[in-house]
Amino acid sequence: MALTAIEFELSAQQFAAMNYPHLRQGQSLDVQLETGVWLPEPGAEGWYAVRAEPLTAQLTRVERATYALAGQISDADIVLDAEGLESGALIVQTGAAPVRVMVGPGAEGRLPYGTWETRYLAGVGRLYGVVEEDFSAGVGARVGVIVWGFQRLVLTPGDSAFGTWYESVELLPAPYTYDRVIVNARLHRTRA
Repeated sequence: MALTAIEFELSAQQFAAMNYPHLRQGQSLDVQLETGVWLPEPGAEGWYAVRAEPLTAQLTRVERATYALAGQISDADIVLDAEGLESGALIVQTGAAPVRVMVGPGAEGRLPYGTWETRYLAGVGRLYGVVEEDFSAGVGARVGVIVWGFQRLVLTPGDSAFGTWYESVELLPAPYTYDRVIVNARLHRTRA
C-alpha cells in the first residue's frame, strides 16, 4: 500500500521553535497538521462552512501546501475573548489525516451555528506543520510523517535567486527569516 503524500508549510517561527534541526529525506517527524485562521466567508483566503448533513471526508491538494478539506468535527475548543469574539480550534477527520482547523468568527463576532463536535466542516486554505507545540489550542491530533523533500521559495531581499522556488532533499540547520519552506512528506501513522 502506497503512503499518502502530504505537503505542509514549515514556518520560520516553527523551525526556530524546533531549534533549527538538520532535516533530511527519510527522516520521521511527529506533526500536528494545522490551518491558519479560516473565516466563514467564501471570499477569504482561508474559509470554511459548517453543516449538520454528512460530508464525504477528503483532503485534496489544490496548490502548494493548500488543501480543500471536508470531514466530521471530532473535537472542538471554542473560546470567547475579552471583546466578546468567538474563535476555535477544531479537529476535522479528513480521511487521510486529522487536521486542526483554526476558525474565526463572521462579521457579527460569532462562529457559525453548529461549529461543534459531530457536525461537518468543509473549507480551503494553507496547511502548516507544527512540530513544537505551545499548547495554546485545547485540541490536537498528531500524525507521523516521513520527510520526502523540501521546496523553498527564496524571498530574502537582495538574494540573486529572489522569487525562485527550488527543491532539495535536506533543510540545513540555519534560520530563514523571509523564505517560505514547504515540506513534502508521506503519512505513515495516525495518533489519537
